[in-house]
Amino acid sequence: MSRMKRGLRRTAVAASALLTAVGITMTGASPASAVDYYYELPYPAGEAYTVTQGPEGTYSHTGPYNEYAWDFGLPANYEVSAAQAGTIVFSNWSPYWQNGIEVLIRHSNGQCTHYAHLNRSFYEPGDWVPQGRIVGWSGSTGNSTAPHLHFQVIDCNSRVGLPATLQGWVPYTGTRPVSVNAYA
Repeated sequence: MSRMKRGLRRTAVAASALLTAVGITMTGASPASAVDYYYELPYPAGEAYTVTQGPEGTYSHTGPYNEYAWDFGLPANYEVSAAQAGTIVFSNWSPYWQNGIEVLIRHSNGQCTHYAHLNRSFYEPGDWVPQGRIVGWSGSTGNSTAPHLHFQVIDCNSRVGLPATLQGWVPYTGTRPVSVNAYA
């Protein structure tokens, strides 16, 4: 963090403490609403993997179910992390053969994150997982030509893909976004 940002943060904290001490509270969005639509990258902090196909990709990210998905070039049997805290909705071989082994996590905003082509999933439906928890190992199950992670935000009921950002932006094909998703 830059020296200027640290100084501004200290000033804001001091001002908030002073106002609270004299009986004035600062209001704003609740912490939950501030993070409801913020998703971390689905792999461990400090690591970067190539986006082999981004949203609206030409190979398989077309149509309502996959148009907003990302494929990350993770090696086989590598850690796949929850992009946001939530409850496991599904964790096993998908009823849609193309997805292979998949995990769906429902979040506080009512949306789900979808992790597909896994070699293994670790949790059962109903389990709560914190953001950053490893939920499975990447793989190449289902309709996949090589090990990778297919990740997207979806409507939990219809499985239709939803536009989303990862760590505040939309990584595109060929980029190597660095994760800040710390272990839980």
